[in-house]
Parts: sequence; C-alpha cells; structure tokens
Amino acid sequence: MPNLTIDGRSVEVPAGTTLLEAAQRLGIYIPRYCYHPKLSVSGSCRMCLVEVEKAPKLVTACSTEAAEGMRVLTASEKVRQARRDVLEYLLINHPLDCPICDQAGECGLQDYYMDYSLRKSRFEAEDKILRQKRRAAGPYLMLDNERCILCTRCVRFCGEVTKTAELEVMERGDRSFIDLKEGRALDNGYSLNIADLCPVGAFTSRDFRFKARAWFLKRTPTICLGCATGCEIEAHHYEGTIYRLVPHPNAETNTWLCDHGRMTYKAVRAGDRLGKALIRKGLIDLEPALRETATRLEEAKGAAAVLGSPWLSVEDNAALARLAKDSVKTANYCFDFSAEQGIKDGILVNKDPAPNTAGTRTVKALYGGLSLEEFTGLLAGGKIKILITEAKAYGLVKAAAEAAGIRLIIFARNRGEAPAAAYAVLPYASYFETEGTFVNYQGLRRMTAAAVEPPQGIKPLWAVVNKLASYSGAELHLDSAPRALKDMDF
Repeated sequence: MPNLTIDGRSVEVPAGTTLLEAAQRLGIYIPRYCYHPKLSVSGSCRMCLVEVEKAPKLVTACSTEAAEGMRVLTASEKVRQARRDVLEYLLINHPLDCPICDQAGECGLQDYYMDYSLRKSRFEAEDKILRQKRRAAGPYLMLDNERCILCTRCVRFCGEVTKTAELEVMERGDRSFIDLKEGRALDNGYSLNIADLCPVGAFTSRDFRFKARAWFLKRTPTICLGCATGCEIEAHHYEGTIYRLVPHPNAETNTWLCDHGRMTYKAVRAGDRLGKALIRKGLIDLEPALRETATRLEEAKGAAAVLGSPWLSVEDNAALARLAKDSVKTANYCFDFSAEQGIKDGILVNKDPAPNTAGTRTVKALYGGLSLEEFTGLLAGGKIKILITEAKAYGLVKAAAEAAGIRLIIFARNRGEAPAAAYAVLPYASYFETEGTFVNYQGLRRMTAAAVEPPQGIKPLWAVVNKLASYSGAELHLDSAPRALKDMDF
C-alpha cells in the first residue's frame, strides 16, 4: 500500500487508488467535471490537475495512480492558474444564458467559476460559436449543445451502465459536440440520470424544467416504491408540492434511479387524486363513508374477508390484520404474498413490481392467516359477501371476486386505481405524505418519510383502519405508526 503526502498530510491507500480518491480520504476536494466514481476515467476536462513533485508537468488527479513517496500539491499557484485557464477555455463559447438556465443553482460551471476563476472573459459575445439549442432528445430530456463542455459523462453512462450507446461525440477538435446516433432517442429507461450527471445544463429534465428553482427546493430522504429494489431517493419539494425525485447513492442498492421510479411522485397531485371517499361512485366525506362501511361489515358478520397488500407498508398491513382479528373477528384474512425476486434488467428494476412482498411476511408470521391460494378459493366458493383490500392487491384476486359478486371495500389513493365495481373507496395518504416501513428484496428495512402534507382530511391507511374499527365497535388504539408495529419482531 503506497504512502504519499497530499498538501503536507500523509495518507496510505490501497494500490491502484488515484490521487483524486486519495485526496478525498483526507477530506481534500479536487474539482472535477468528467470524473464520476461509477463511470470509467476519461481525464478529458483537465479540471482536476494537480502538481506532483519532480513531475515535468501537472497531472490529472482522476487518472494518476498514487505511488510510494509521492508529494502532491492540490492548491499551489501553478494549479490555481491551470484551473483558471481551464475555466476560461470552457467558457469561451459557453452561452450567456445563466439567468434563464434551468441548471442555475446546481451548475458546476457557475460554482467553479466563483471558486476558482472570477476572471473577466477576453472574448466578445458576438464571437462565440453558436450550436443547436433546446432540442428534445427523448421522452424526458432536453439537449442544449451550446452549454455542453464535452465531459462525456452522458456518453459513458449510455455505453457502460445502460449499454444502449445512444450518444457519441461527433466531429473533431473545436467542432466536437455530443449528439444522438442517427435514428436513436434517449429512451433507455434510465435517461434522467443523464440530467443528474450533466454538470452544466446541457441535458435537462423535460419534466422538471422551469417548474422551480433549485435553491427553493427542500430535500427529504425517502425510498422509491416502484418495485422491490427499494432504492434510496430524495424527494425535492417546495410549498407542499413535489417537483422531482432523485437518487440518493448508497452501497446497498443504488447509485442511479430508473425513469419509472422518478415518475411515481406524480400520483400525489394527479387530477384523479381522491380527497373524499366514494360510496357507489358518489363522493362523500370520509367519516360518513366509514360509518357506512362499518354498517355493511356488521351486516356481513362472519362472511367478511380482509386481504393485505405487498404495496402497503408493514404498519398498514398490521392494522388490516388487527381489523380482521379484533374488529371484524374473522379468520378469513390473507397476508401471504410471493413473487420472483431479482434484478431483471441488470441495473435496478426488480422482477417483483410490489415494494413490500418481504415486509408482508413479518405480518403473516405474527398474525397467521390463509395462503393466497386458500384465500382465492374461499372467495370463489361464494361464502364471502364483502372483501376489504387495497386497490392493487385486489388485482391478485379480481377474477374470483368478480365471479362471486362480492361487495368490495377498496383502499385507494387515486380514483383510477379503484375497480369500477367497488361499493366503497376509502382514500389514504401517499407514502410521500406519511412514514411507513418497507422491506426490500434483500431484506433491508427502510422507511418512507413525509415530504408534503396530504389533502385535508386524508390520513394514513392505518389511521383510516383504526377509525373504521372504532365505528365497528372495537378500539384498536392505533394512535401512531409505531403503535401499529408494537408487536412486530423488528
């Protein structure tokens, strides 16, 4: 393991470690554009130049491996001058549209200019080379070639991560530019990661573009519920509105985030979001809807059934189990779900579209219940009069329930989720609006977090279940999410 000195501080690193990585171990930041820890080394931007004692010239820290006895300077006058020169070169033909650029506030070129340059341009605006601007490059991305600094992060991402190779560097020398290969579009399922990777706003998100300035956004760590992978993410929001989801890189699950996962926030403010309950397709306040539902459950007595859901949190499934056992007092309930697990695209997307299949096993282990096969057979047998479940889980037993003409009590966040035949549709808070526990396919336990407030009067599902139980004459005392987990083995 080589031992070297960086800015007068000694550090020992494994063989093969670059100077940039060695500096990071000491907490010394070296600016970079083309470098990314999950992409191959390009060494093209020259922003990470450092001075190595006895070396004839400055070297790129991202591509130079540490060697025994090296003495490295990251902030000498020679290095600072090189950074100023690199920035001047990058800004020669860069457009003067910072005030209207959607990257403003999180632009590497702006930040580095302020930190390392502050030099007035020697080039007149009318002499700048003009390139193609504001062109759709796929369903989610906009490309502005004038802003591009040819760091090639986007090219390497498409070649090395998605392996779809839609992008390449066209032409040569000062005529070079990034473009799509003929007949191609950036629609590989992970395209919005390119907007994250681009340091200067050449690629921007068509979904987020001009909706909010970056400096206004608050960031709430949470998890993606698009599949069983359970990626760590951040929800970026402002004044009660979520504007985008971005990955929170971590060693356990994800560096990136798929486009499908990024769009899951849209259901929170969709036009069909339920702000009230539905009884026979008619809108009604939640409280009277719960009283009506409780009356129907009382009429059904022992002919009611409860189906949990791998799309719901552990807290919500535990509340449904308590509803079945302590309120409805039925043995006709099921929390038995299984699905093929594993990454199906080699990157992130799981074969299991449900985020909490593993989490429902903990509920089944505590409360028991029927297998899904037994439960489906029970429904088909015609002895069940009323079924309580969540909208997506209903799809697992839909054929049997429809054939038997069972009355449906459905929990749903959006009107479009609920089956048309539902007698009652009870709304509940999204997992962007409340906390909840989910267990991913690896067995990792993770929590969602409330980034925004739910519509007025809308509560977490466990709280809706608690109220329904009280109207049925059984107090479950679920006054908080942790209370719903009090008997769980977590």
